[in-house]
Amino acid sequence: MPMNARNLCRLLSSVMALAITTTLSADPTAPGTYRHWDGEIDQVVVNRAFRADDYQDIHVEPLDITKTAVPDRKGESRPATLALLPSLKPAFMDGLQKNLRRRTPASSAAGKVLVIRVRLTKADPGTRSPEFGDIKANAAKLAVSGEVIDPASNLILIQFQQERWAGVISIGKTSGQLLEEAARMIGTDVAHLISAF
Repeated sequence: MPMNARNLCRLLSSVMALAITTTLSADPTAPGTYRHWDGEIDQVVVNRAFRADDYQDIHVEPLDITKTAVPDRKGESRPATLALLPSLKPAFMDGLQKNLRRRTPASSAAGKVLVIRVRLTKADPGTRSPEFGDIKANAAKLAVSGEVIDPASNLILIQFQQERWAGVISIGKTSGQLLEEAARMIGTDVAHLISAF
């Protein structure tokens, strides 16, 4: 191998090793954009660092379902899936509340609230007519984009995007139950995100 090519390979290897080390050692709560945040969430943008303990309460707005993409699936009509969407918030809340770390709000936190705003971007019920070998078709898929907001300052502290699949292999569960399961998993993910701060 020519000397220049060998040196270029060494340089590229060093740069890649440095990039991997930086990614692994980066503080996931520092401002920046993260893909596969903490190995769990598809994308997180931290706009401003904060302490969850500086807030007394967390409020979740009604899920925004105005622009949710819902495909037609075998055995599952689009109108039927759309009718399920308003019922997904309790499942999201269940995952969130059960997995938030126990906070100790500071005395200055009195009256301060964090707001979580979530938009459902995709609700795919999957198919309840099993198509062996087609895992994607069988699974129910739920995708969201969301924000964690400090309403006092109107600052968006965190933005996130996440998709979860439920029922890749499922027996006896309805599409509604599987979408609720996916919503519960996303609530758990958001709880882990906020708990890191």
